[in-house]
Amino acid sequence: MTVLFGFAFSLFFILTGIYIGRRGIVNFIAGYQEGSIEDEKGLAKRIGIGMIAFGIESFILVLLHLYLIPIEAYYIGVLAILNVVIILVLFIQARV
Repeated sequence: MTVLFGFAFSLFFILTGIYIGRRGIVNFIAGYQEGSIEDEKGLAKRIGIGMIAFGIESFILVLLHLYLIPIEAYYIGVLAILNVVIILVLFIQARV
C-alpha cells in the first residue's frame, strides 16, 4: 500500500509540473502580483520542470527502496524541501 502511495505521489507531481509548464500558470505562488514578472511563461516552464524533476526523484527513491536499500521517508522530506527552495529561488530570480 505504501508503494502505491509513493507512485501516486510521484505521478501527481509529474502531472502537476506538466500542467503548470504547458498552461503558464504562476498565480498560485505566494507573493505573486500580476505584472511583477516580465516572463511569466518562462517562469512557469522552469517551475514545471522543477516539479517534474521532484516527481521523478521521488519515483526513483521509491524504486530504490523497493529493490536495493530501505530508504526512510525522511529523505523524501529533505528532497521536497530542497525542491521548494529551488522553486523559490527561480521565483525570486524572475522578479529581479
